Formats: sequence, C-alpha cells, structure tokens
Amino acid sequence: MRIGVAALILLCVIGILTQAAAAQGALLPVTPDQPYRQSLRLDSNSSYRVAFDVKTSQANAIVSLTVELYDRCGEQIGKAQVQRGLGVPNRWYNVGIEFFVPENTAEACLVIGTDLEASYWWDALKITKLEAGLTAVRQFWEEKIAMYGHVYTGLVVDARGLGLGRGMSPRIWSESGQLIYGGMSATYDFLQNVGLVSYGSELTPELLQRIAVDPEYPLAVPLVVKAVRVVEPARTSVVISDEAAEQVLRALAAYDFLARFAVIFLID
Repeated sequence: MRIGVAALILLCVIGILTQAAAAQGALLPVTPDQPYRQSLRLDSNSSYRVAFDVKTSQANAIVSLTVELYDRCGEQIGKAQVQRGLGVPNRWYNVGIEFFVPENTAEACLVIGTDLEASYWWDALKITKLEAGLTAVRQFWEEKIAMYGHVYTGLVVDARGLGLGRGMSPRIWSESGQLIYGGMSATYDFLQNVGLVSYGSELTPELLQRIAVDPEYPLAVPLVVKAVRVVEPARTSVVISDEAAEQVLRALAAYDFLARFAVIFLID
C-alpha cells in the first residue's frame, strides 16, 4: 500500500452542534444489531485512508470499520475491515483503514459496527486520497518525522516460544482485555496474498518489507513488543502486556500503521 500526502480531506459533521457538544463529538447512531452506514464518493484506481475518532461509555467495547465496494450491478467486489478495542471509557481512540479502489467500482459504503450496547460518540471523519510517487511519499514522511521525531511504521509481536500458530484472523489483545488489533473479514485475494499479519522466525530484511512504507521509499521502523501468552483454543492470537499496549496506542497517535495492516508475528 502506498502512503502519500493527503489530497482529499472531508470532515463529517452531523447536525448543528453547540460548543459543549462539539467538545465531545457527535452521537454515533450504532447498536450491535444496527451498524451505521454511509455512502462514500471515491475515485477508481486510487488508494484511500478512512479514519475517525471514537469513544464510548463502556470499557473494552469493540468497534469495527468496514469499507464495502460494489460494481454497477450491485455485486460486492471488495471488502476490508479492521477492529479496534475502546479500552477506557470516555477516552478518544482513532480507528482507520487503508484500501485500494479497483477500476470497476461504482459504489462504496462505510460501515461502522460495535459489539456492546452503549453510547458512542465520533468526530473528525477523514477520507484521504493517498498520493503515489516518490516525491509525495518522501514529503509525507519528512513532515511526519519533523513533527514527531521518532515514528514507527509497523508493529512486530515477538511470540516465539509460546506455540503460536498461523491463522486467517489473528488478533492482539491487552492483558486487561482491550482489542488492540483485529480484522474479521477482507477480500479473499487480500487474505491469500497479504494476510492480516506476516509470519517469520527472525526479523529479516525480507520480512521487514511488510512494514516498509512504500516500495520506492523502503523506510521500516518496527515497534517490537513481546507477547505474554497466546489465546486458546485456536492459539492464533496473542496477549501483550498493558504497558506494551499503551506503547502501541501512543505510537498510533503519530502514525496509524495498523490501518495498513503493517503487523508481523515472530513465531517458532
């Protein structure tokens, strides 16, 4: 996936907010049985990032962000999804995803779902068209590094010695029960050719390509955390310490590498 300078930013503001309401965002009309849906206007043959801020009244609620793509006949031709856990009540979290819009796409839809009955607020929905090319990528990262100093481009979870297996939908949890990373579904081609994580026994240059920002700009700065145990019974997901989870969340504030599935699992 290519990362570039934002070419299109749309801010979604629902209704007319008072100054007090604006401070907490707008109420997100979503329940476990009724996801929120919104049409998107996207250009074909282009890459995008969709992201928004969200908070809730319940601890460890899980929010899913899905982008569905359809052709002119109404057939679904693409789907990508990420899941994030909202660990602390009333704390803002950013949820984002990157995806490519193929040429025959006629309609796109944003779908936001949740697993718990609660009150949810959201703010700052951004739909960003990502520019390709070395110049745009270099400018994007020069600005990022100038702003934050040190920026991670991907996550490496060291699960060696724990008997972790490979899986189609691996997840990363904190010890306190917050979902840090997960995705329930994506296109078959994506799962087969890319997957939600990459696996290896050592952090080789070839494996680091998973978290490189662009083939033309192979910057790869891994945030390495240690898994403390695997999740039974499938043993394809991991648990990291709360301290490591907070380190990941702080890193995401500078650059959301989870939005582009830049994750590596080290296994035996």
